[in-house]
Amino acid sequence: MLVDEAVMYTGRTGQRRDRGTYLRMAEMRQTIFSIFLVVALACSLSCGSEQQDYTIIHKVIAQPVDHARPDGPKLNQHVDILIPDGVPTDAPVFFHFGNESDATDGHLIRLHRLHANKFKILYVQAEHRGYGQSLTQDEDQSVPSYVRIDQALADAHEVVQQLKKEYSGPWMAAGWSYGGALVIEFAARYPDDVKVALSSCGVVDWPFVDYGYDRQVRKTLGDACYKRLARHSQNLAPKQLFDKDWKEREFLHATVMGVTQFPNLKKLKLAFQLLSFLPTRPFLSVMHRMDNWFGDGEAWKYAQASANGNVGAKEVAEGIHNWHAWRYQECAELGGFQGSEEPEAIFTRTKEDFCEECRELFGEEPAYALRNGRNGNWLNRSPFLSST
Repeated sequence: MLVDEAVMYTGRTGQRRDRGTYLRMAEMRQTIFSIFLVVALACSLSCGSEQQDYTIIHKVIAQPVDHARPDGPKLNQHVDILIPDGVPTDAPVFFHFGNESDATDGHLIRLHRLHANKFKILYVQAEHRGYGQSLTQDEDQSVPSYVRIDQALADAHEVVQQLKKEYSGPWMAAGWSYGGALVIEFAARYPDDVKVALSSCGVVDWPFVDYGYDRQVRKTLGDACYKRLARHSQNLAPKQLFDKDWKEREFLHATVMGVTQFPNLKKLKLAFQLLSFLPTRPFLSVMHRMDNWFGDGEAWKYAQASANGNVGAKEVAEGIHNWHAWRYQECAELGGFQGSEEPEAIFTRTKEDFCEECRELFGEEPAYALRNGRNGNWLNRSPFLSST
């Protein structure tokens, strides 16, 4: 009997089951198998506890909301220093520029674990304004207009000036992706602050719509997997802006970016490729579990923050809408929205789509897009003006 017949007989009793029931059972079996696969991966990737061989010091530095008005309102920027056992305070300082996220002890500890056996250095990180706990005193963080590149760089300059009094060794600034771009600009604006600038994959060209990421995803995941993900994305075409399917599609895009970009998630690439054979809804169900287990729910937080125009300080501080500030930066100053030059693609939105989303979220025209040419290219090539 053919599988696609309307009615099928199954089991020893010859019980009749309609096609819908059969398909639901098949999807359930696929989902159960996928969950077992994810659990197995979780067990294989788990690691034991490590002995602590360092001290972490937390500081708060009062930064002007606007550095052009040093006597004006302040925000408290959170700064962390990791001092390995036996390393003196005049050792070289590795000043890590974080990306669009809150700064946690885990970031510094991972850096220490990577380099502890090779170098005797101190580690410093300063939380980027607008993320985590480093906010203005305003309860309403819906339009975080104080989150600007020049202000963030001035924050970093103040951090160096204050901490050099205690940690007098040579300073180096380091970052990757957005953090790498900040490092390049920081070294150009404040050349006396650091001896060395280390930038990994630092972005220096910020078109409003970026097609390069789409090409890299296809290369990393392979053409066959890319096409499956493109079908999933097309199956989630929303009926209206920020509806459930819009959020699920944004969640899918975030998982794609995570698996292809972040080292701790790249380990899941093979499982991700295999799971993409599932139908769209079961695939998303498993992705939500993987997001919670391996990514601390960040992909879903990203989707929610990208659709919420009303954000309070408590929600940002608790990490619920930490990505909201990044969306504001994209609209106001950076661009970098993912798009594709191909019609059958994962990232299908256009410049007009992103402009509509920016207007809906922040109640204003996206300033960055207004300064762009017709094809969406930044006229000065980069918002990091000292680098151009």
